Amino acid sequence: MSVIASLYIDAAAKTDPKEAAGAAVFKTEDGTIEYSEYFGALDNHEAEWAALILGVEKALELNIRSLIIYTDSKIISDSFEKNHVKNKKFRPYFDRIKKEMPQFDLFLVSHMPRKNNKNADRLAKDALYSRKKK
Repeated sequence: MSVIASLYIDAAAKTDPKEAAGAAVFKTEDGTIEYSEYFGALDNHEAEWAALILGVEKALELNIRSLIIYTDSKIISDSFEKNHVKNKKFRPYFDRIKKEMPQFDLFLVSHMPRKNNKNADRLAKDALYSRKKK
């Protein structure tokens, strides 16, 4: 496995009943690796944070030490740009990721338009809605 990757994250959520899922898509020189996970009762913003945690954990498992993360969540990208979380509800997610950051040589979070994140969006929606059918 290569040691540098681009990571695309996204979440899907619904309100009645409240449930969510997320996805993490890695692009490396070796190819694409996709993960998705059902998160349960989270709102969309919490699910975006959970998707980021999923991606960071998988990056460490894959021995990726340089990570450029792309998200359509302005809350997440702004939090890392300002090194601060406004909403206390997101503080545990932010703190958990900050704790893992020293394990990376490079850790960047960048905002991208939703239209450019279609693969992660599709995987997150598939993880959410395929669970309903079971």
